[in-house]
Amino acid sequence: MALVTLGCQVLVASTFAVAAISKRPGKAFAEFTRSTGLLLPPRVGRWRRPVALGAFAAELAVVVLTLLPATAAAGFALATVTTTGFTIAIAAALRRGERAPCRCFGAGGTPLGPVHLARNLVLIVVAVAGLLTALLSPAGPTEPALAVVTVIAALTVASLVIRLDDLVALFAPSPYHPNKSK
Repeated sequence: MALVTLGCQVLVASTFAVAAISKRPGKAFAEFTRSTGLLLPPRVGRWRRPVALGAFAAELAVVVLTLLPATAAAGFALATVTTTGFTIAIAAALRRGERAPCRCFGAGGTPLGPVHLARNLVLIVVAVAGLLTALLSPAGPTEPALAVVTVIAALTVASLVIRLDDLVALFAPSPYHPNKSK
């Protein structure tokens, strides 16, 4: 179980680290703040900056808490709550017909959609699995070779999660444009 916890730690922490870094203060944070306003119901849209700051702070806290063995369970719990909040906000925005650009990992302009809900559900499952294994299995020594393989696998999955918009665009069917130069 220690390897499952390790894999979840690496996947969650690296995903949240890239999300937080991509929202660093400046233009990226301003864009994230604008998109956050589109996710909020109209009556609370004025809270977009505090919500954006809270999301940024929560993402940083998840990284630190999740990587430290003594606080890993708290990090997984915070990741679960944070990602669940994001998921609810995205679902509500989609229900209202809002198609805000996804600024989850920076300046991407892909409109939010069902794929983002699916991604978040996977992250929630990983965070809950990490939480359960962190609580139920005491941290102990692991075989170094297995730990390295686990870290590499977790980083690979994290990179797929982080670059999901690009992967979807890459494999999306493109419209056929016949050659008109005959």
